[in-house]
Amino acid sequence: MEIPINAIGFSDITEQKHLNKLVETTLRSPTYQSIAVDKNKLQIAEYRKKVAPHTYILVRVSVEENIKEVTKFNVEECEACVESTIKSEFEDIEVECIDGTLYYVICEEKNTSMQIIFWMQNLVEYLNEKQKGKTIIGASILGLALEGTIILPIIKDEDEIEFENEERDKIREIVERIKQGDEEASELLEEEEKELDAQLIERLKEEDFLSIMSGYFIPLSYDESMYAILGDIIEIKERKNEQTNEKMYVFKLDINSMLVEIIINKKTLIGMPMVGMRFLGSCWLQGKVIME
Repeated sequence: MEIPINAIGFSDITEQKHLNKLVETTLRSPTYQSIAVDKNKLQIAEYRKKVAPHTYILVRVSVEENIKEVTKFNVEECEACVESTIKSEFEDIEVECIDGTLYYVICEEKNTSMQIIFWMQNLVEYLNEKQKGKTIIGASILGLALEGTIILPIIKDEDEIEFENEERDKIREIVERIKQGDEEASELLEEEEKELDAQLIERLKEEDFLSIMSGYFIPLSYDESMYAILGDIIEIKERKNEQTNEKMYVFKLDINSMLVEIIINKKTLIGMPMVGMRFLGSCWLQGKVIME
């Protein structure tokens, strides 16, 4: 299994000493840096070094001073940090501090009513804006693919596409009713899920799973924000890591009407990507909150 920072062109990082060297380089010559203080008076600094468009190494450091006025710097994280270039709409956005400088965001994608959990990229910005009294008005997400495979699309006729769209609209309407406190809608959603499960089980007797499921977005772990994904490729971009010269793909995926950007190192991708094909893989989800 690859580590997330490999996704942005650091495939040679296989040991802790390699990561330490990257931390040292980033701290010595960051593209920019910032600092904030959390509610426990802990100083948190972020150093970012740009390696490609919208693509950075992020080193997060905590700063402590003891009673002898000795300053202690602790490197908390060294991660890939990639900004999304597409607009998504999220609701019910909540921030949760897991431990020290580790923050996750829990939200709901408006178009699909899907709950999403991601690692927060812009912690320092969030803490500073929160101290000014600003609130969260939105979020953006991106997936760092640890591995991936290009697979064939499912060919659908107009009737099948229309049926799928009607089913999605139906589920979306039921979810909205549940949010408004409609108890009957909860029972209706349960019935819909049972019916869909029964249809899937029946079809799997004669068909392959990937020929039935056009897309999915399934959490693999809560604490690390890992997801298994399958989606249609609707746009492809290429980037090159300026430090290593390794190349990356950035895919815009349509996953059951939810748009998500995924970045992957070319070395870890199996198959030749083309618009219209599908991407199958696992990714670490990260993103930022938008304040106002």
